[in-house]
Amino acid sequence: MLFACSTSKSITEGDFTRSKASAEQVIAGTYDYSESLHSLSGKGRAVVSEPGNNDRVTINFESDENVSLLTIQNRIGIEGGQLLVDQDSILIYNRVEKQARKLSVLEARMTNLNELASINILDLMNFKIPDVEVSQVLESDRSYQLLYRGGSQIYINKEEGWVEQVVRPENVRAPYSKIIYENYGELEGFLFPRKITIFSADESSRVVFVVQSLSVNPGSLNLSIDIPEDIVIKRY
Repeated sequence: MLFACSTSKSITEGDFTRSKASAEQVIAGTYDYSESLHSLSGKGRAVVSEPGNNDRVTINFESDENVSLLTIQNRIGIEGGQLLVDQDSILIYNRVEKQARKLSVLEARMTNLNELASINILDLMNFKIPDVEVSQVLESDRSYQLLYRGGSQIYINKEEGWVEQVVRPENVRAPYSKIIYENYGELEGFLFPRKITIFSADESSRVVFVVQSLSVNPGSLNLSIDIPEDIVIKRY
């Protein structure tokens, strides 16, 4: 199903000052679908930009609270591979080259989709805001900024309550450094971002993911990869 029309703009540039709102008040005003959103399926387009390489692929995805399956097609519609992502690892099956490998989500740079392949799609679409260790709340004309003791930052739209940006500090070992959410739309009472930009840990590459269609809580999912028995899964 396609999104209903809605708009969102990039974060307003300007000074952030200390807010009178508490972290609890800010987080309470955001969208959290944890109790009603259990799975997603859909289709999107990803543009990968990294040193020496730019590529565009189509992605069919399915995801529940634990696992995501991404099926990749190239520009002429040929299925080139599948990625099965759980909390700790990524299983990659390349149908064309008949190869399979499994690696940690922290080694997502080894995949062509970089950081997109390291995050559960359900968690990516419905980012859960931590409510612990917030050291300071700042605000601008249109955004709140939550500062965490570890150095992470989360920007939240004051009027709409949706997440605009997530930033990880350099000293935290994470598969990404920044996520930017844009162009929110409504679907079956849920608000989802239609454009997500994910930057690598060293910010040398990025993936721009545009959601083209989406199904909320579909009746059934296929969250497995059918790898032929004669193919050995290499582990990294």
